[in-house]
Amino acid sequence: MVTTRVGPRGPGPATPLAAAEHQQYRLIVWLWFLYLWAPTKLIVFYAPFARPITWLPELLLWVCAIRWLQSPVKKRVYPAYTAFFCLMIAGTLVAFLIGNWGISRAILRQQYEYYLLGLLTLAYCTTPSRARSVLGVYFGYFLWYGIWGLISLKVSPLADAATPAARLIIYWHPAYDNRDAFGPLMVAGLAYSVYYLHGIRAIRSGRQTATGVLSIALGILGFLTSFGRGAFIGFLATATSMWLKSQRKLAALGIAAAVIAGLLVLAPQFTARYVSSMQTITSEGTEEGTGADRMGLWRVAWREFLWSPIVGVGTGNYGIAAYRVVKVGEDVGHGYTQGRLWGRACHSTPMTILSEYGLVGTLVELWLVVDFFRTNRRTRLSEKRKVVEESDDKDGFLPGYVTALALGLNAVFLAFCISGIFYEIIYWTPLYYNVIVLNRMLYFASGAHIDALVAPPMNRRAA
Repeated sequence: MVTTRVGPRGPGPATPLAAAEHQQYRLIVWLWFLYLWAPTKLIVFYAPFARPITWLPELLLWVCAIRWLQSPVKKRVYPAYTAFFCLMIAGTLVAFLIGNWGISRAILRQQYEYYLLGLLTLAYCTTPSRARSVLGVYFGYFLWYGIWGLISLKVSPLADAATPAARLIIYWHPAYDNRDAFGPLMVAGLAYSVYYLHGIRAIRSGRQTATGVLSIALGILGFLTSFGRGAFIGFLATATSMWLKSQRKLAALGIAAAVIAGLLVLAPQFTARYVSSMQTITSEGTEEGTGADRMGLWRVAWREFLWSPIVGVGTGNYGIAAYRVVKVGEDVGHGYTQGRLWGRACHSTPMTILSEYGLVGTLVELWLVVDFFRTNRRTRLSEKRKVVEESDDKDGFLPGYVTALALGLNAVFLAFCISGIFYEIIYWTPLYYNVIVLNRMLYFASGAHIDALVAPPMNRRAA
């Protein structure tokens, strides 16, 4: 904990070292804002001449990184995430050896920024107040894009004759402009907002309650108007998980029934159109429409895996390396030929991992996923023990905050994992990486890592 002194401007860090650490923490919160909310992308969209400001987040990240390396602050490790980042470096090398690594370099440059931000966060955001600040920015992130999703209905309406897949949603954002990314984002935002509102219940004001309810409403509106079938399946999995963990299951069913009834009464045509669209998941299957499209792409991914089963074909190299496994003139399904596959994405995170990183990548990815859920569970188990043994809440968090936010992050990650089966969520969006860092941050800030050391037998049995 950082000790404080009382100065002319109120309480502050007691020593120069503590002051420098506090300043570093404030910069990291700003970095989370810049990377999540992406204000520089919005500005450049309307003012292209301002493009140099897009370097601001990366420059600030390097300033923080240099100060972090020079500081005596404890450097916390994250073995699973480090292994995943090293996997992407190795994948870039494989892509280079195969003969095309242009896409790989762009992906790697983006990933190192998320990885470095994660290391900085784990080093400096280790107290309850600091963790709450970052988790608050994360809540605002969903609200921010939910508002833009509402704006998109005016800018790019859901015309009856137009396919929802062609609609630009967050038109100024290079990742969230399409439903495959925006839909899962809103499902995650809906789940996180529910838990965030519950976590701050001890101190929330009327304005905070209204903001939380607005975020929930925008999450529902966003994922429905995206018409994303992968997002819908992700929603079903996430909602089921939330309901099973809920202590008020009948009330939850009642709220869900009220929402569905409201949609049927207030927007019957939209509801009918949405249900009809979701029915194509089973009616078309893998023989028609999007299902046939995905199946054609996944067959190629399987061939690439068989061609290079240990290390795959390299980061971002799925479409580029297709010529090695697809003959000239061959149609692998849904009209995909060697030429049409060049530069294409696989549209499935598991199949992308399998084809581009092989068995090594699959094992690393499984490690990262298992590590997330294990860490999340340990955080909740540790908090449960503290409620019993330390009823005065000595850890500095609000009562129930840690458990609620851990459940929120758990739901967010589950939504991304399930949606990622049908969308390549590991590359062009920060969805996947940020939540695993925040989960680890809460693990450290709540003291669950200490509890795991002093009481490992109980944790092992419970986990």
